[in-house]
Amino acid sequence: YPAHPPAAYSEFDKHFQPDNYGEEATDNARVWKVYRTRVTDLDNDLIEGWKDTLNFLLVFAGLFSAVATAFIIQYSQRLQPDYSEITAKAILAVLSKLDSTYTPPSSLTITSLTPTEPSLRSRWINGVWFLSLSLALVISLLSILVKQWLVEYVAKLRAPVEHARRWAWRHYVYRTGLDKWGVGPIISGLTVLLHAALFLFLVGLLGFLSELDAGIFWMIFSVTAIAAAFYGAATLLPLWFADCPSTTPLLANLWS
Repeated sequence: YPAHPPAAYSEFDKHFQPDNYGEEATDNARVWKVYRTRVTDLDNDLIEGWKDTLNFLLVFAGLFSAVATAFIIQYSQRLQPDYSEITAKAILAVLSKLDSTYTPPSSLTITSLTPTEPSLRSRWINGVWFLSLSLALVISLLSILVKQWLVEYVAKLRAPVEHARRWAWRHYVYRTGLDKWGVGPIISGLTVLLHAALFLFLVGLLGFLSELDAGIFWMIFSVTAIAAAFYGAATLLPLWFADCPSTTPLLANLWS
């Protein structure tokens, strides 16, 4: 018989019908039903938050890759031999050997036609841009994988189950697995990598602009310095001020 008569049921009792005496720990007892309702709400909030973060990473990484690729296509040409320069040198060498008298072609010698090596500046600018693009692509790949993990997690919990206690055990195993294998820190780490890719691209952009125009260079340098200072402050200030609302994925990983 129930613990209370139906007339004395609270709103909670109406939603979760009380167990009969002696049945409070059976396979379909009320405690397991309450557990499933409560943890499902918490899981939905957590999983949706992670999915929103992964969706943002996928969109931003895609846009960032498109922008970085446009710069790389243009600037990576400096890593290749300049055949137009070689042709010009060859023509100049031929003309310098010609005079008013006839000179057999076999007697012409062409020198200094060795392709020039890319400058150190060109190498490191291309290096940081290629690195930032590689990070963006890796972030996209890993974001897709992690999102698939979350889909599998939800599917496992929605699969048919014998009774409520079995579902509670299943949830405990898989939910503990998310923490054990660091799904949350992995998602935060992907965000940190995306931030690193963005700053690497900005560093390369500053090197690129330093060759073109000093005024534009200092303007972009100022914007980048302000952004870096703000990011550093948002990361470090909460370590000294508990009421500071700012946070970054790097700080979240440090706290965890």
